[in-house]
Amino acid sequence: MRNTMSLLPRMAANNIRKNGFVYFPYIGISVFAMFTYFVFGLILKNDIMYTLPKGVYAVMLVQIGYMLLGIIMIPFLYYTNSFLIKRRKRELGLYSILGLEKKHIGIMLFWESVILYGIVMAGAMALGLLFSRLIFLLLLNLAKMQVNVEFDIKPAAIAQTLIFYAVVMGMNLFVNLVQVGKSNPVELMSDARRGEKEPKGIVFWSIAGVMAMAGGYYLALRAKLDTMVFLNFFLAVFLVIIGTYFLFTSGSIAALRMFKRKKGFYYRPENFITVSGMLYRMKKSAASLSNICVFSTMVIITVVCTVAVFLGMQSIVTSGFSRGFEIVFYGQGQVDRAGIRQETAALARRHGVELEEEIDYTYVKVSACKEGNAFRKDGDAYARWFKLYLVTAEEYNLLENTGETLEPGQVLVFSSGEDFGAETVVFGEREYAIARELQESSILKKHANNTFEYTYMFVFADREQLREAAGIFQVDIETQMSCMYGFWPEGDAAAVDAFSEELGQYAEGLPEFAGYFDRRENMAMQESMYGGLLFIGIFFGAIFLICLLIIMYYKQITEGFEDQKNFEIMQKVGMGDAEIRRTIKKQISMVFGLPLMGALLHTGVGMRMVYMLLGSIGFFETGLLVACTIGGCLVFTLVYSLSYKRTSMAYYRIVRLMN
Repeated sequence: MRNTMSLLPRMAANNIRKNGFVYFPYIGISVFAMFTYFVFGLILKNDIMYTLPKGVYAVMLVQIGYMLLGIIMIPFLYYTNSFLIKRRKRELGLYSILGLEKKHIGIMLFWESVILYGIVMAGAMALGLLFSRLIFLLLLNLAKMQVNVEFDIKPAAIAQTLIFYAVVMGMNLFVNLVQVGKSNPVELMSDARRGEKEPKGIVFWSIAGVMAMAGGYYLALRAKLDTMVFLNFFLAVFLVIIGTYFLFTSGSIAALRMFKRKKGFYYRPENFITVSGMLYRMKKSAASLSNICVFSTMVIITVVCTVAVFLGMQSIVTSGFSRGFEIVFYGQGQVDRAGIRQETAALARRHGVELEEEIDYTYVKVSACKEGNAFRKDGDAYARWFKLYLVTAEEYNLLENTGETLEPGQVLVFSSGEDFGAETVVFGEREYAIARELQESSILKKHANNTFEYTYMFVFADREQLREAAGIFQVDIETQMSCMYGFWPEGDAAAVDAFSEELGQYAEGLPEFAGYFDRRENMAMQESMYGGLLFIGIFFGAIFLICLLIIMYYKQITEGFEDQKNFEIMQKVGMGDAEIRRTIKKQISMVFGLPLMGALLHTGVGMRMVYMLLGSIGFFETGLLVACTIGGCLVFTLVYSLSYKRTSMAYYRIVRLMN
């Protein structure tokens, strides 16, 4: 008994070594997963993140990523463990036949788990300690925060990672022990080669898959940037994943049955083997194929969004501001607009700063509740409120260098989001005819797909018409009309700082001064937050890609061992190597081509909803997103094809058709 107990750890170590082609990829992905989890924990536990300027935004996003990473890793590591135990069942059954009791097999599995745990944790900790500082600096750089800071290794992060992976390994060990314990030796020996029964209700589940997919696609194609966009996104993702799984199981079986009924197609050697082989392991194959499709979609969308946000960062951080610097005055009687521009230009020259996109104009700003084409002063808690800029035609013509003329009762309208889309507009009880809807403005940027938060500008015929409209909202234009002078500064950061300080002191001494706004701090905070988003995107894109590759690899080697004997029999009954190679190539191409086509279709349909989600952070560069999507799909197709070719070589080697 004592000899047996001392032998079991050595047997466990030998099992891992001899089954290296199965275990090493699992160890690799586990090391990477725990390394990533460990680094996220180190960043979150580091006190410096909570003291850095703007660090709170990066911390918030890393916390979200930390939780999502744990949610993703648990089912994925469980999924890869199912490949391992399926491959090992024949070997464990042989141990049982040779006299090893189930409790001894359980102890051996325990020691295997302990050895794997030690290897994975040692690798993850070593990589984490080696690269954590570099990754921390990457986060600071992407978040535009100072990089000359100290980074401490916190024991709490080490402990949390050790506990997390111990829970995952314990869960996998429990599942393995249950599967081995409830099976007799004969079942264990045959389980790895046992075919699968066709699921019941194929037609019903196929229709359910089509309906779920259609529902997800409908939500994606009809998405709008409103308060429901995030809820609709998660619902659409859920429906598409469910639909993908159903269609890859029941839908694919229904298609295979149809091919089987076509005698002229089915009774050809390569088609017969392909169709019968896929039917043989339909459910498990469909599960892995649906996972490959889903992870492929995640990789493409994550990479596309990350690249698009990185390239469009400047557009994002400036989308919410009319100008980077603004000086605002109340009333216009004593505001010397020409003198202010001249003095500002002189200050800029003295500090070596250039002023771009200068504007100055007078306006009335009000908040109003919108119902249809009507605006009113009062609204309930659930009403939609909008900011309105009211200007005269004279002011608009000076600002835009145009010659617009309006009759009393007519207005021009500009929307920074979706078009107003009406022939009249009502303020209180007063109705105005819309002479024309403007598509451009120097004051506001237009993003037609923005249906969530935007602003309207109305141009009135003259001052009296403006006075009448403003009075509806209880605004007296004599005392509450504003004048704004704004611009974007270009120059060295230190020079702009000195210029800003002096300009602020000058503006504060002017009559009717209301406020001076240097938007750079606001934009820096946004850059910090979106930099943290880029950090999450980079890591999650890599994680999804590695998860995809490991599923492809395990699928190939698992099916290779299942098919090994089958192809040997085919060779003995007269099927040549060339014929078998063509059959294998056709089968593998079909199996791995379907998830790729599904992923590209999911990506193409889902990009509208992704565009709306990015719109919530101010990204409205349609052309850039389209270019990133096309480029991302092409690059992913290339990477996927190379991965498929490399993993298929493992399949060929197993069935002994390659050296």
